[in-house]
Amino acid sequence: MNHHNHRSAAQLWLATFAIALAFCGSAIGQTPAPAAAEKASLHPAAPADEIEQLRREVEVLRTLVQQDRDAIAELRNQLAAVKAIGPRAAELAGAAMPDDAKDATAGGKPSGPPEAQAGNQAPEKKEGLVAGWDGNHAFLRSADGAFETTIGGYAQLDFHGYQAGNHPPNTFLIRRARLDLQGRLMRYIEFRLEGDFADLASTQLRDGWVRLHRYDEVQFTFGQFREPFSQEEMRPDAVQDFVERSVANNLAPSRQPGLMVSGVLHHGTVEYQLGVFNGKGLLAVNNTGTPDTAFRMRFAPWKNSSNSWVKGLLFGGAGAYGRNNQGLSVRGVTESRSTIFFAPEIVQGPLWRANGELTWLLGPLAIRAEYDQTNQERRGLGPHGTTLPGVLAKGYTGQVTYLLTGEEKPDNGVLTPRRSVFGDEKSRGWGAFELKFRYSYLDINDGSARRNRVSTYYFGPNWYLNKFVRYLLDFGVERFQDPLRTPRPGERNFFVVLSRVQFSF
Repeated sequence: MNHHNHRSAAQLWLATFAIALAFCGSAIGQTPAPAAAEKASLHPAAPADEIEQLRREVEVLRTLVQQDRDAIAELRNQLAAVKAIGPRAAELAGAAMPDDAKDATAGGKPSGPPEAQAGNQAPEKKEGLVAGWDGNHAFLRSADGAFETTIGGYAQLDFHGYQAGNHPPNTFLIRRARLDLQGRLMRYIEFRLEGDFADLASTQLRDGWVRLHRYDEVQFTFGQFREPFSQEEMRPDAVQDFVERSVANNLAPSRQPGLMVSGVLHHGTVEYQLGVFNGKGLLAVNNTGTPDTAFRMRFAPWKNSSNSWVKGLLFGGAGAYGRNNQGLSVRGVTESRSTIFFAPEIVQGPLWRANGELTWLLGPLAIRAEYDQTNQERRGLGPHGTTLPGVLAKGYTGQVTYLLTGEEKPDNGVLTPRRSVFGDEKSRGWGAFELKFRYSYLDINDGSARRNRVSTYYFGPNWYLNKFVRYLLDFGVERFQDPLRTPRPGERNFFVVLSRVQFSF
């Protein structure tokens, strides 16, 4: 714009000078004769062709001046248009800018003219959903990142085979068929909703909770979820090493409606849960007015150590207190569900639970053990309202698993084989193979003649085709103390075969 102004000024000056010369010439031609004669006597007459040349130059200068005036008017119109779209300039620039350029300038100072900076004060809000696959789950995510949910689930097809004689029929069954949604809302609100379509008791809901997770050290969970007691119970169903949990798991409470505060301290070396629950089962209300209170702590003091021998050592314990009002005691049932060796009894009064647990992970080797005990009082249930001895149950279990293909065993996560059956050409193989053994024991005693105990031995292989599909095979021996309560009266040993095909995503 400055270049045009300078050129226009020069042209205007030349035009003015030429017009002045022409005016002077015309004035000389109009002077009186004596003066003209005197002028003529002093200077010779100018040739006519020179005068005509000057006139043509003046016309050219006039044309140039008019063109410059038109250009200046056009520039003024464009400047007015730019000022008019100033409030939208930043938005238009942001829409055309690549994502990496936006990220690079997100933390810097605003650039561009003041009009564009003023229009950048209220950026346009992103809208819409993004769907995809993260390698483990399908997901839905809002464009602004405020909402995200993953879609997962698993299905388990089992086979239960029993020895000949008085036993349940051999059968296939859909043990679990579950679908779950879990995610977060507004960054700090987490949620989970899980249902079981293989449930025959019309209580399809398993997990249904909301968690406020602003800090890892203090989190608040509300809804229905697992009461914090027993590491075997707290491990998800889809990552159990055996087809069924051990017989000692009869003493652990499962999912209950309630609320809990939990957290992880000291860089993950300490984990705790403290909650209150109805204590009566899935979707069940409390009939005592006193909630079950449960507290659990788990320690991994060498979690961040470079020493592989102690890095995977975890231990802890849990305790719980509640009350029963004409409730049922614990039940004694074997892993194979072949028989109930101790039928529940009516209990009333305080309920106490205690637990100790240990996990030791050494690369492909995993050792797990725990001890559980419950004491359920029977106040006012004897003759004339007297108190009967409580139902005392003690159980423990220990197991060892070893991955023959060398993968590292996770604590509660999904195992991913180094080479999967359905992998690409470079990573294709036979999957991961694992050997396992478990011993469990449970003794239930009501202080009278009704006492029984069982010892179980389970062993077999696991085959992980990939991280989504696996096959479990368990050979079991269930040994009863009271032969009269066995599936075949008079026999102490009962042999079973359990298998499972599981698909998860």
